Amino acid sequence: VANLLDHSNAMVQNHLANHLFWRWTPVSGTVELTHGSKAVKGSQPMPLDPNERIRIGSDFETQVADDVGAEEDDKEDNTIFQMKDAWTGPSTSGLKLWKKDYDRVIALAKGAYSSTAVKEIQAESIFLLARVNHVRGDIENASRLYEQACKL
Repeated sequence: VANLLDHSNAMVQNHLANHLFWRWTPVSGTVELTHGSKAVKGSQPMPLDPNERIRIGSDFETQVADDVGAEEDDKEDNTIFQMKDAWTGPSTSGLKLWKKDYDRVIALAKGAYSSTAVKEIQAESIFLLARVNHVRGDIENASRLYEQACKL
């Protein structure tokens, strides 16, 4: 609510960015999985990108892999994709799929950085950007941003 009242407040933007960094966002539809398989079949198209972090059900976390092995028709409508890790649970269907909204975290952190001159708040914004780069595997940029945050 605070972000709606004052969307230019850097502290509010950083707090919301931190909240969204940890929050899983539900993806529409459900998925079907087979024990030992990396293939996931969705009940509808799934808007996912390669290497995106996902959670299936309540406790299985992995990343989206390239969809090697999916049928061409399924690739076109995004109903089948590959995970980096094989499904360890029993074969099942009807599970919810969740993903992170790191693009929104980046937008909020950048907005917070540019809407304040307070170095400590800017450092927090840069730290949030570093964490997103870190979790996405861009260690070089993450290290540079962590260092920049510490120097402010």
